[in-house]
Amino acid sequence: MNSQESKKLEKVLLKKLKTHLSENDTVVAGISGGPDSTFLLYLLKKLPIKIIVAHVNHSLRKESDEEEEFVKKNALSKNGNDHIFLSTKRNISEIAKKSKKGLEETGRKIRYDFFKKSAKKYEAKYILTAHHADDNLETIISNFVRGANIRGLSGMKEKFEDFTPPLLRPLLSVSKKQIVSFLKFNKINFKTDKTNRDIKFKRNFIRHEVIPVLEKMNPSLTETVSKNAAELKKIDEYLTESAQKWLKKNTISKNKVDAKSFRLQNESIKKTILMELHEKVTGHTLNIGNIHLKEVIDMIDKNIGNKRKKLGQLVIEIEKNTIRLKNQKKKYTI
Repeated sequence: MNSQESKKLEKVLLKKLKTHLSENDTVVAGISGGPDSTFLLYLLKKLPIKIIVAHVNHSLRKESDEEEEFVKKNALSKNGNDHIFLSTKRNISEIAKKSKKGLEETGRKIRYDFFKKSAKKYEAKYILTAHHADDNLETIISNFVRGANIRGLSGMKEKFEDFTPPLLRPLLSVSKKQIVSFLKFNKINFKTDKTNRDIKFKRNFIRHEVIPVLEKMNPSLTETVSKNAAELKKIDEYLTESAQKWLKKNTISKNKVDAKSFRLQNESIKKTILMELHEKVTGHTLNIGNIHLKEVIDMIDKNIGNKRKKLGQLVIEIEKNTIRLKNQKKKYTI
């Protein structure tokens, strides 16, 4: 990367950040000390905002404490003023073992719980993470392999409003290579997590084993998939808008919708209606694949009474030509 490229990249990303952030806004930034989050923090310190630097020490490696100290020092802005630094130290491996969950899933939950708690305490406008184009590619490939629906295949959203406060990912258009080149050109130090090479983790396996093979077929894989994902997002947005209109018109009561009208819809709309219903309950549509949606749609289309299907946290059944919804965990109002 040369000087011109460096200045252009910084200018483009600062402009993007300014469309979301105003002077004196407060944000929580998830900073690990790696190249991606170091780059994000560098950009944020260029803006007249209050930054809550949130760091989670996963206690997975002997370098974890050193990385925490690095992030703490990096929270110091150029003018000598400290941004607020918050950290929590958790033994992810032990917690994962007790909960019988994977390390990746456990780490993610602990990080976001900490970010949300910090954002609530300081009334932050956004939670920011340093997810970039390569992360998005890995997510899309992972979702494709597990049979995700169109929403999963469209990848990450730059602004994810199902969080409180919203989650902002301003680096989604930037590749890992660009980030590392920028940092090296500008002589900005960062830490390297050695576990990122460990292919026993699903993301690392995709990153180091799957993507290099696919790039032999298409060297511009990241850019190609990003463009396709952007098109799928537009389709998903249209389907979501149509599903929301249908729900507004066809909701019978707090936990019932019209089965007759549902059967008349295009299958893509049916799937999106079911996803919207689930999202209203849980705040997400994670791990709901095409196969789950298809099973529920088949039951509704065949009008099978006294039969129920599970969809995530929802139990769906047919009752007198209505789709009846039951939440397994709490009361639910559409």
